[in-house]
Amino acid sequence: MSTSINFKMKFCTTITILFFVVLNSYAQPSSINRKKNPYSWMFGLSWNVVDDNGDAFSNLFDVKGSWNYLLYPSRISIDKYLKKGWSLEGMVAYNKYTAGKLINDTTGLSGIFVSGDFHAKYSFYRFMSSRKLLDPYISFGLGATYRQVMSSPITPTFNIALGANFWFSKSWGFQIQTMGKLGLVSDIYTSNTDYLQHTVGIVYRKQPKRKHSRNNKKRYGWTKETTKYKKRNS
Repeated sequence: MSTSINFKMKFCTTITILFFVVLNSYAQPSSINRKKNPYSWMFGLSWNVVDDNGDAFSNLFDVKGSWNYLLYPSRISIDKYLKKGWSLEGMVAYNKYTAGKLINDTTGLSGIFVSGDFHAKYSFYRFMSSRKLLDPYISFGLGATYRQVMSSPITPTFNIALGANFWFSKSWGFQIQTMGKLGLVSDIYTSNTDYLQHTVGIVYRKQPKRKHSRNNKKRYGWTKETTKYKKRNS
């Protein structure tokens, strides 16, 4: 069985396992206050690494030979919190392939890389024993990738990502993430369009507006009022 088929089988198995993990976690009781949303919007700026060497599960940390990256942050993300750990996220990333890197078992290729993705995201933050630091999550969705070095440069993808935020203040945090991307093309079982994308960067979360409840006096002014009756003249 080819490397591409092995990757897709493992990829789909991982999706299934993670899906049931999310459902199981969602059903478990928790002492955390679930009524309070942790944020309303989240924004991120990251470095991104593209590993497109043609073998998704070997030489994962071949930084010198397979990782394509830039020295400056080149990925932005925006996340809108919905409820109960779920949010929607959009991402855009820019990168470059360099001739010295292994691209689909080939060297000497160079060109521009651009990707855009739209995901549903589930955070386990509300189940953590402490909501101050660790915020693990999974996300999945669809995207499109432009790779100048490919014969068909534009590829639609199905994505799944694992990541975590580490909050060092109420609003600011550090994010690390790994995403697997499966090319949705006609020759899906023998395609070389699959790749990995790793990101690391800074995230900022905007706190939700507090709902100020009216005090009892304002809401129920009649509770402290006394009824006055005029004495009738006989």
